[in-house]
Parts: sequence; structure tokens; C-alpha cells
Amino acid sequence: MGPRQKQRSDGVKIPQWFWKFVLCETRGCQQNEQFFLAILKPMAPQDWCRIWVPIIHPDVEAPLDGERSPPGYMKACVVTLCKLTGYSECTVEGWFYGKSYHHTVGILLRCIHILFKFQRVTKISDVV
Repeated sequence: MGPRQKQRSDGVKIPQWFWKFVLCETRGCQQNEQFFLAILKPMAPQDWCRIWVPIIHPDVEAPLDGERSPPGYMKACVVTLCKLTGYSECTVEGWFYGKSYHHTVGILLRCIHILFKFQRVTKISDVV
């Protein structure tokens, strides 16, 4: 871990610039600090796909826990994650078979997850 990162007690690596931003923005407000730090809890590509691929690709069936992925699910995951992260299909596919990925990928997926959830909530409330 380089000098530009801080590691929380739960093992999450935090870029130093973001840690300074959080401290500056929260100034003693524990609730705000918890919100900012929740963004930094990495999200595994498999978890992100389990939630969002069936929504983004409604024609693709999601796998049940402990079962083999249905036809087209892995391709939908790989293509979607490639578009979101900018990594190649070969690299993204490796994440599903045990290859490691940079910790910022997990943070990026958590942020996208939060943004998508926010977007769905605001769309629903706009209609009502």
C-alpha cells in the first residue's frame, strides 16, 4: 500500500485525497462520515451483476444461488462491466474465475450501484 492510501480498520483501502475530502466535508458529523465511507465499501463484480444485469438486460435470466449461470448471463455481465469500467472482455471475464482486480474497481461498482439505485428512486417519485 503506497503513501497515497489509508487503510481503514475493516481493510478497505481509501485514496488519501478522498479521505481528506471526507474529513473536510463531515467536520465532526458522524452520520455524514458514515455515508461517505459507505461509498468506499467495495462491491464484487459478481454481486453487482446479480443485482443489475437482470434489470439492464431483462431478457437474460439470472442464476439461482449455487447453480450454473443460464445461457447469456455471463456474456451480459462481461459486456456490461466492460462498458462501465473500460477494461477488456478478457480481463473482466477473469474476475469471475478468480483473477484479482484493482480495489478501485470495487469502489467504482459500489458508486455505480448507488447512482443506479438513486436514479430508480427518483424516476419512481417523478412519476407519482
